Amino acid sequence: MNAVIPGKADPMPSGVALARKRLSVALVLSAAMIVIYFGFMGLFAFDKPLLGTILTPGLSLCIVLGPLVIISSFLLCLIYVLWANHVFDPGIQNLR
Repeated sequence: MNAVIPGKADPMPSGVALARKRLSVALVLSAAMIVIYFGFMGLFAFDKPLLGTILTPGLSLCIVLGPLVIISSFLLCLIYVLWANHVFDPGIQNLR
């Protein structure tokens, strides 16, 4: 029987706690991607003159932000993979 000692962290998180942590990480990263994507689409729909701002000859703000949206999706995916490899997978191994 495992007794919970106040002030002491549980060395092996339960499956439910691990699942909740994974869900919270997934929701935060998904929300970030939604904000980035729909923010860009909102600018595209409602503020085209801003996106048409010329930064240098032949380079507008839209041409810079478009690839940044794509790169951000790869970075968010990388963040999830690193988190899963360092936190989630060891947690699963501890449960076995």
